[in-house]
Amino acid sequence: MAAMNVRSGVMVRRNRAFYASVAPFFAIFVAFSIFPVAFSFYLGLSDWDGFSEPEFVGLANYARALQDPVFQKAIWNTLYLWFWSTILTVGLALGLAVMVNEYVLGGKTYFRLVFLLPLLVAPAIAAILLRVFFTSNGGIVNMLVGAVQGQPSYFNWLASEFWIKPLVVLLVIWRWTGWHMIIFLAGLQAIPRDIYEAARMDGVGRWAIFSRITLPLLFPSLAFSIITATLGGVQMFDEPFVLTQGQGGTNNSTTTLGMYLYATAFSQFDFGLGAAVSWYIFAAVVAFTLLHRSINKRLGA
Repeated sequence: MAAMNVRSGVMVRRNRAFYASVAPFFAIFVAFSIFPVAFSFYLGLSDWDGFSEPEFVGLANYARALQDPVFQKAIWNTLYLWFWSTILTVGLALGLAVMVNEYVLGGKTYFRLVFLLPLLVAPAIAAILLRVFFTSNGGIVNMLVGAVQGQPSYFNWLASEFWIKPLVVLLVIWRWTGWHMIIFLAGLQAIPRDIYEAARMDGVGRWAIFSRITLPLLFPSLAFSIITATLGGVQMFDEPFVLTQGQGGTNNSTTTLGMYLYATAFSQFDFGLGAAVSWYIFAAVVAFTLLHRSINKRLGA
C-alpha cells in the first residue's frame, strides 16, 4: 500500500502541468453545475425565502405543489402548448423541407437563411409584433374581421382564455419552424437520389415514395426533431411569458411549469417550492427522453 501511495505521489508530481491545466475546468464544472444541482435538491426539501435560515420540511414542498390549483393548471397548459406546438411545427417544417428539396433547384441556402431569420428576433420583439395583429383596439386582425362583418370589432384576443393558447402556439411555430426545417432538409439531402429514380422507374407514385421511402429514411431526423421540440415544450417559458407580459393570461390560462417556477421562486420568494417544481420539470424531461430512447430501440433506429 505504501509503495502504491509513493508511486501515485510521483505520478502526480510528474504530471503537475497536466493537472494544473484541467483544474480550472473541473472547478468551474463543480461551481456552476454540480453545486447548483445539489443546492436545488436541498432547497426542494427546505422552506427558504432567500433571507432567513432554511428550514427542513422534507417532501412538503412537493406535496404542496401537487395540491396547488395553479400548478395543476400549469401542467395542463404545458401539455396543451407542447402537443400542439410540436405537432404543427414539426409537420409544417417537414412539408416545407420536402417542397424546398423537391422543387427548388438552386438557392436552397437562401431558403435556409429566410426560414432561420425568426430565431434572430428576440421573443419580446416577436410578442410586440403579434400584439400589433391581435390587439383589441386597432389590431390588424380585428380590422379585417370588422371589414368582413361590416362593423368594428374590438375583440380582446390576448385576454381570451381560449384564444391566448393558440396565439402562443402560433408564436412558437413562427420562431421554430425554420430550425426544424433545416434538420429535415439536411436529412432529405442525405438520401441517395438513385433510390427515388429506381422507384419512379418501377411506377411508384409520389405518396408511396414519400411514405415508404422518404419517411423511413428520414426517421432519425424526425425523431431528433420531435424530442428537441418536446424538451423545449416541457420547459416552455419565453413565448407565453412575453406574450402575456409575465401574467400568464386571464385566470392563468397560459401559465406553464416554467412560468410557475419563475413566479414562485423570484416573485413570491418561495425558493423551496420553486426548487421542488424544477425537479418535477426535470423528471418530465427524463421521462420523455427515456420514452424517446425506448421508441427508437423498438423501431430499430
